[in-house]
Amino acid sequence: MMKKFFAFVMLTALIAVSGEALAASWPKGRTVQIYVPFAAGGNSDLCARIFAKALNKKTGHNFVVVNQTEGNGAVCYNTVANARKDGSVIGWVTPSWFTSYFAGNHDLNPTEKFSTVAVTEAKTSQYLIVPKNSPFNTVQDLVAYCKANPGKLLFGMQLGSASHYYAENARQNLGVEWNYVETGSGDAKRVTAIMGNIIEATTVAVTLAQQYLEAGEVKVLAALYVPESTPESLRNVPTLKDAGFADITVKNCNFLYTARLDDSLCEEIYRTFAEVFNDAEVQKQLADMNQEQVLCPSYVDAVKMVEGLYDSYRNVAASLGILAPGM
Repeated sequence: MMKKFFAFVMLTALIAVSGEALAASWPKGRTVQIYVPFAAGGNSDLCARIFAKALNKKTGHNFVVVNQTEGNGAVCYNTVANARKDGSVIGWVTPSWFTSYFAGNHDLNPTEKFSTVAVTEAKTSQYLIVPKNSPFNTVQDLVAYCKANPGKLLFGMQLGSASHYYAENARQNLGVEWNYVETGSGDAKRVTAIMGNIIEATTVAVTLAQQYLEAGEVKVLAALYVPESTPESLRNVPTLKDAGFADITVKNCNFLYTARLDDSLCEEIYRTFAEVFNDAEVQKQLADMNQEQVLCPSYVDAVKMVEGLYDSYRNVAASLGILAPGM
């Protein structure tokens, strides 16, 4: 009887140890580097640092953020693609991963050369704005003008940016033509151009849409897609779908990705990241930065999402005429 009891105890201990070893198989004792193709201090970098700190706390392993900006991100993508196949190098990136590939800045197809472990989408939307003295009070007003005056409306944008893709997808869905005007990098410059009546319309993220609407400096005509979270002052703003058009499909999102790895390891990295991402303190830090995001339900969903987003972004790049040869 005692032998059976001790055998049971030993088996239970063995199962527990095996379970702990399985749960702790990522990371495998190496420092994990999180590569970001942007300079330190930007939103992507700050989010990566929040995750690195939380992952360090959860796993007891060292996670460090590496900013590798050379070649418009091309060097960073090559580093991740050619890393050890053990998850010790991961990447955190925006849709510039796609746009730089379509522009020919690198030759690493995001859906073929990497494993996308997780995808997050912004809880907030992008917004179509016009000057406060604009004759347009609704999306329909703007569409009617554009159809009567094809290519005349001056639409401000940083050409080639993710925002350019949002705007072009909106233009496609509205069925109009407008004239893009280069306004430089960042939403703030586009708002300045709107307020100076240098441009007639543009798109911006929720923070500036809210700030300048509440200040009475702009009109907000539409959200480009349904947001998960909306400030009080923007709750009566219709989506494109509400206005009778299709919402855009090129979303404001982020990708956690690696070199091509076995699905089992990708699943494990996803589970660990999901626990950290959903931690209350991590969510608070993201909210404080106006970077509230929704995590995809699983690694399998991440794979499906990246393929769908890739196709949407490629379609818009083709519409803009900026696909590199051979794409």
